[in-house]
Amino acid sequence: MSRSPLVLGGFVLALGGAMSSLYTVDAREIAVVTSFGAPVKIVLEPGLSFKAPWPVHKVVRYDQRARVLAAEPTELLTADKKNLVVEPYAVWRIADPQRFLEAVGSVEAAELRISDICNSRIASSLGQVQFSDLLSVEATGAQFLPESVKGDVARSAEELLGVKIIDVRLRSVGLPIQNEQSIYERMRAERSRTANQYRSEGEEKAMGIRAKADRQAAEILADAEEKAAVIEAKADEDAGLMYAKTYSVDPDLYEYVRALEASERVFDHGGIVVLDSEASPFDTLLENP
Repeated sequence: MSRSPLVLGGFVLALGGAMSSLYTVDAREIAVVTSFGAPVKIVLEPGLSFKAPWPVHKVVRYDQRARVLAAEPTELLTADKKNLVVEPYAVWRIADPQRFLEAVGSVEAAELRISDICNSRIASSLGQVQFSDLLSVEATGAQFLPESVKGDVARSAEELLGVKIIDVRLRSVGLPIQNEQSIYERMRAERSRTANQYRSEGEEKAMGIRAKADRQAAEILADAEEKAAVIEAKADEDAGLMYAKTYSVDPDLYEYVRALEASERVFDHGGIVVLDSEASPFDTLLENP
């Protein structure tokens, strides 16, 4: 009877040891089995696994889902020594749990290191670009953050920390508060100069277009007047021929018709005209047929 508690105690210890030798890894996790702090096994697949009882072996689990790191705003210098405030962010996840454990050990420490790497690579990139090029209306996102920056950050983070960088971008790019007003004034002056240049070029082109239109209009009018003069001359010539032909056939009739036409033109607009009744063309009207 005295041995029963000992047997029971031994059974409990054995059961506890067996239970501590079993562990599970979730599908969203990766794990590192350590022996007195040193990694001895990497577990990348989910499921049930075995290890030596604690404290010989310990399981360190990490969430392998992607995380978003919003870095603190950082003031950087451009190639011409102008200040910019950038606020980068990175999307990352743990790829090599052993290297991650040995390098940083925690997510918080890893994000500090990733922020430093991002800021260093972005500062190096922007340090080769002129401030005016970045704030130009033609500036593109590639000028602020070239693809090479993302590649450099990804390589450094994987080699040093065991993490995979999925993306690196700039949330915002701004100016230090003390420089904003002077920069805005300079930008306003540059836009004003550009607008004046465009207006000047537009006025010059408009003057050229108007001059060309006036020249073409004068040429068209001159051509029309020339053609009209030719037509009038031809009409006068035809009329003269017709008058001559009529006169040759019956001179008295010709003179009579011409006198009537003259009388019609005189009285066409009304009014009172006092003329000698013996003079032409009224002598024709007063003659007896």
